Amino acid sequence: MKNKNLKKKLLLTSCLVALIAATGSAMAAADLIVVNADVRTVDPAKPKVQAFAIEAGKFTATGSNDEIKALADSNTRIIDTGGKTVTPGFIDGHTHLTSGMDMVVGVDLSYVPDKKTWLEKIKEADARLPKGAWLTGGGWDYTLGEGKLPTKEDLDAVVPDRVVILRDIDFHSVWVNSKALEVGGVTAKSEVKEGGQILLNDKGEPSGILLEAAGELVEKHRPVATDAERREGLLETLKFANSVGITAVNDMSDLAAVHDYAALVADKKMPLRVWYGFFEGDPKKIAAAVADRQAVDKVSTESGEPEKKGPLLKLGYTKSVMDGVLSTRTAYLHEDYSDQKGWKGKPFETKEQLAAAIRASNENGFPTAVHAIGDGSVGLVLDAFAEASVPRAQPNRIEHIEVVETSDIKRFKDLGVVASMQPNHATGTIGKYITERIGENREARAYVWHSMLEAGVPLVFGSDWPTSPLSPLTQINDAVFRESPFGLGNGPWHPEQAVSFDQALFSYTQAGANMTPWGGQIGSISVGKWADFVVLDGSVPDPLDRSIRQRKVEATYLAGNEVYRKP
Repeated sequence: MKNKNLKKKLLLTSCLVALIAATGSAMAAADLIVVNADVRTVDPAKPKVQAFAIEAGKFTATGSNDEIKALADSNTRIIDTGGKTVTPGFIDGHTHLTSGMDMVVGVDLSYVPDKKTWLEKIKEADARLPKGAWLTGGGWDYTLGEGKLPTKEDLDAVVPDRVVILRDIDFHSVWVNSKALEVGGVTAKSEVKEGGQILLNDKGEPSGILLEAAGELVEKHRPVATDAERREGLLETLKFANSVGITAVNDMSDLAAVHDYAALVADKKMPLRVWYGFFEGDPKKIAAAVADRQAVDKVSTESGEPEKKGPLLKLGYTKSVMDGVLSTRTAYLHEDYSDQKGWKGKPFETKEQLAAAIRASNENGFPTAVHAIGDGSVGLVLDAFAEASVPRAQPNRIEHIEVVETSDIKRFKDLGVVASMQPNHATGTIGKYITERIGENREARAYVWHSMLEAGVPLVFGSDWPTSPLSPLTQINDAVFRESPFGLGNGPWHPEQAVSFDQALFSYTQAGANMTPWGGQIGSISVGKWADFVVLDGSVPDPLDRSIRQRKVEATYLAGNEVYRKP
């Protein structure tokens, strides 16, 4: 009898201990709470709340100020935003971060309208660079100011003794100084690859502008960076992304660069999440990249970082390019360019070649992203997806889609193809060349964000940085208002294709997460997800007005840890 009573007491005690432990765990105080905020969660169950709590790097509760304050104890850190807007961490759906490294480490001239300011910024960059280092970067756009190309003499006046090579905003030409021409052995008679051109001045000498492949005459002499130098430049670039509120990217570059990201993960330095795509169209090389994917996964697992911060890196997809751009009339259209009769561009490869790459990618677990700007190219890519895609975990996608046949929009939905688009690519053309290239009759089929959403097509927004601003707030402004950032045109351009702030925010957060295996772990301020969020330096009105153009990012958090704070 005593033994039975003792067993009952022990059993009861065990149950009480278990209950206390479970209750204690459930009611554990938060590590961090954010209160008195305008929180735009991107969670349809609770679109707007005042506050949220974080424990062990994840969101544990969302609600009113009183509800969340009740979860704090003396050890809880409390952030009172004073009514500022808080969003999920921004997810850029299309970047080329390694291509933009030169602009972060060197000089960024994008969206600067006058040459005087260019030269001031170039001089400042020269002063901070070590002796012998090349001054790189760019982003200059001569159409914003004088309307004429800059010269080597402009650069020589501020930086005569180091190589300066600066790409334009479209990455189709470079501006160099005399030192660069000397290092490259560039003369008026130098041979260049097809499509390249050395522009000459009125003296018959190189002017300092090298078009397309001519830039390689200088670039091929560039000193090879060490692994340490390259990775330090990459880390600086990732921190720049944090400064504009980005906590994750769908990034695209060559296969080798993913191993630089992996090195940052191994060193426990990664400040954002990267879903990585590599340029490749050769089916054999695509299959061989499975080994790279496994190597990157191994590095991530062995680092222990995913357990503390969530997913940070995945070699996830392939990238192909089907045509060029509208500005240089290399995008492939169904009909002739309005300002060049008899020419509609040409696809860069056949449908059969693209289909082979798609099939190899999908069969090896890689979805495919394809650059297609003209309506002819978009239709061709959809044909290839219809013919060659096979089931895979993540969706195939088309990038840019600057002009599209109305009938093809439904094909996106039917084929399960995602539309990945960049708002600033539209606004940057207003009053410059879009009407000239495609004519008024086709304008209604350009940059059709609203039509994509109306047809039920998943819409992902990104920057395509460094060809347009990395700032998600800039891109969201462009998506909502569709106005020229340079004051060109006559107000909103085809405003029927604009989207709401909430739609744009979803496309810059959860939609980008849904391209990855991590859609259930990031992308919104939802209980159970990793605590990636952004605090703005003020509040965003509802409905949105143009005051968003004054907003900046005050702080950026990854898994509950601050990775950026406005100085």
